[in-house]
Amino acid sequence: ALAADSGRVVRAHVDRTILPPGESLQLTVTIDNGEGEVAIDALTDFRVFSQGTRSSIRIVNNVTSREEVHSYLLIPLREGKLNIPALTVRVGSQSYQTGPIAIHVTHQPQSGAIQQPKEVWVESNVSNPQPFVGQQVAYTFSLYQAVRVTNAAFQPPDFSGFRAVEIKERESEKKVIDGLEYLVTHIHYLLVPLEAGQREIEPAFLELGIVRPDTQRRRFAFDDFFNDPLLNRNRVEPKILQSTPLNLQVRSLPPFPGPGSFSGLIGRFDIAAEVNMTELKVGDATTLAVTLHGSGNIMDSRIALPALPETLKSYPDAPEASIQLTSAGYSGQKTVRTALVPLVDGEIHLAPVRLTYFDVALERYRTLSAALPSLTVHPGDESPAPVPVIADATDPRQQKVTFTGRDILPLKEDFSALNARPPLGWPLFLLGLVLPVLAFGVLFLVQHLQRQESSARARMRRKALLGLNSAKAARSERDAFLSALYQSLSAAIYAYGNRVGEALTWKEAEMLLRDHGLDSATARDAADLL
Repeated sequence: ALAADSGRVVRAHVDRTILPPGESLQLTVTIDNGEGEVAIDALTDFRVFSQGTRSSIRIVNNVTSREEVHSYLLIPLREGKLNIPALTVRVGSQSYQTGPIAIHVTHQPQSGAIQQPKEVWVESNVSNPQPFVGQQVAYTFSLYQAVRVTNAAFQPPDFSGFRAVEIKERESEKKVIDGLEYLVTHIHYLLVPLEAGQREIEPAFLELGIVRPDTQRRRFAFDDFFNDPLLNRNRVEPKILQSTPLNLQVRSLPPFPGPGSFSGLIGRFDIAAEVNMTELKVGDATTLAVTLHGSGNIMDSRIALPALPETLKSYPDAPEASIQLTSAGYSGQKTVRTALVPLVDGEIHLAPVRLTYFDVALERYRTLSAALPSLTVHPGDESPAPVPVIADATDPRQQKVTFTGRDILPLKEDFSALNARPPLGWPLFLLGLVLPVLAFGVLFLVQHLQRQESSARARMRRKALLGLNSAKAARSERDAFLSALYQSLSAAIYAYGNRVGEALTWKEAEMLLRDHGLDSATARDAADLL
């Protein structure tokens, strides 16, 4: 739309109009000779990610013009023919309209076009689309890249209806697909369904930048001499990738038929039990150890021992667990040890240890059993001491209270133990009130100075000085010398813009310096030096 009064132009364009599902397109709204706001509420067919706003000033033949650019990344919400409607742009008190743009989202390539292999894409999958409630499910998000990418930021799904745990160890591998080598990075989550029924895992998003060589940069006579990858001027093409949603049919556990009780364990398990000493004397101790190992919710296990005879006294110990979390889920073992002390001699028979769990491979309940040996108990060398009898606390008979001894410190039994202190004077009282306030003020001032020192500008200035010192120390090594100079100059430019960053292209450096008030000539010289 063109304003008749000031020559102001508002226009919108995209980087492509045909794209496959799951990929993003870039929408750019440009305002000439003005500053405005873009209403994006009408973009109902897309998920919108703002990429910020930048502005530039041009002087041609002593005529100054200003351009403001609003950038957005759009991800289609469905396939088919979509529409970017006319967007309203508010500039001052006036409103302008951009033109509508038709977008085609399809798996089919454009008619007559040669289908090129994908440079980068994502996908997600689950290890089991029909799990039981409580069963472990592995969710994997994979990034395939045949080009160099940077600034990758992963946004996982909400995982509503699941208990989700991210597995920190990420895996990478190389694959050749259609003759092209890809670096594949996998991100894993462990999911546990909480309720039965149809469940959908929403798409995951990955925001990244594709690093491409800047073929539009100016060339200089000494470019070939400085043909160093560190100094290559590249541009970063922003992109957002979306995985497809996943549907899971979560099944309920079948009714437990009995006998016994269900332990609540779901997975694949096995059990073992042993007694370290089966022949002992009255009063001696032996240890019963029960070990559960396998994969599943083993951390929730409660190993119940069988009913022990009254002729045995038991002393349970704290459980010992060795459990690992991998892309296949939780696995490991858990051991419970109990000390057994026989009270009488003779043969003592122990019942087997039993545990019932739900086997996800067999899809049925399974009872594990570990037999225990009998204990042979011989009479002790001495008769056991009689068990002390504790009197009933409800005995109504009164007992006389007697004085059994003295405290470690002597008791004070008269008023001479009380020492009078003189009252606190007003100067000391006021000082006690003022000192906390002064201490708080000093602490606040120190924290304020520390925050100032940790500002983006201060941090980048310190980094620039460190880079210069590193360059000075590495003057004899060309690559290290140029690398340190590049880092120092980049940090100095970031410090001028009060921003934090690592690397800059020469276009980004020039734009950053000009946007923060530096004259065009100096900004261009700094960009040329970079």
